[in-house]
Amino acid sequence: MLNVDAALDHLNLQSALSALSARRPVFHAEADFQHELAWQLHSAHTDLGVRLEVRVPHPSRPGHRERVDLLLLTQNGPVAVEVKYPTDSLRAVLGGEVFDLPRQGAQDITGYDVVKDIYRVEHFVRSGMAVAGVVVVVTNDASYWTDPAHGRATGAAAFRLYDGTTLQGERSWGAASGPGTRKGRDEPIGLMDAYTLRWSDYSLVPGAPRGRFRSLLVEVGATPADATATRCGARRT
Repeated sequence: MLNVDAALDHLNLQSALSALSARRPVFHAEADFQHELAWQLHSAHTDLGVRLEVRVPHPSRPGHRERVDLLLLTQNGPVAVEVKYPTDSLRAVLGGEVFDLPRQGAQDITGYDVVKDIYRVEHFVRSGMAVAGVVVVVTNDASYWTDPAHGRATGAAAFRLYDGTTLQGERSWGAASGPGTRKGRDEPIGLMDAYTLRWSDYSLVPGAPRGRFRSLLVEVGATPADATATRCGARRT
């Protein structure tokens, strides 16, 4: 019988991110991050099969083509990994290499996409493509992890990723969201499980405004949390 806990515990993605941050504190783009994370995991686990951009046989939305960013072939079964790398503006030179990151903004849209990735990974697990999965976010945009605590209702409240927030149940846009924001993202997202988000420090670029990077790991198991023990990570509650 495949052991979901063993698959995630063996990979120890938090440790992999810590090791990666020492070698690559900054990435040029999401594809750069995806490639380097794959390399780091394979270096740490030489018996690990790592596949990038794998076509999904049973998409979460029937009739649509989907790919999973990384499919990790562990001795305990496949693990699906989705990555996100939203950035705030940063220009830095590290080891002679120039990094010029754009201010992407659109935190509400990216928040929706992260929640959708959690839903997609849940689907990959339920459909049998993977025994477990993880959504990994690295960013230097503090607005993702910092709750402004202004108390005002916003159209994207269901998709905020603030530290300590719990995501569960149906997530949908509020009345204040505009049609331009929702374009292509109208559908509510129904999560099977509950996840309490915990951000960790990833890296610090000395002397650079917006040089603090933090990471978020959201682990997805095979069964809802009320039917199994709470997992560690970014965390199921």
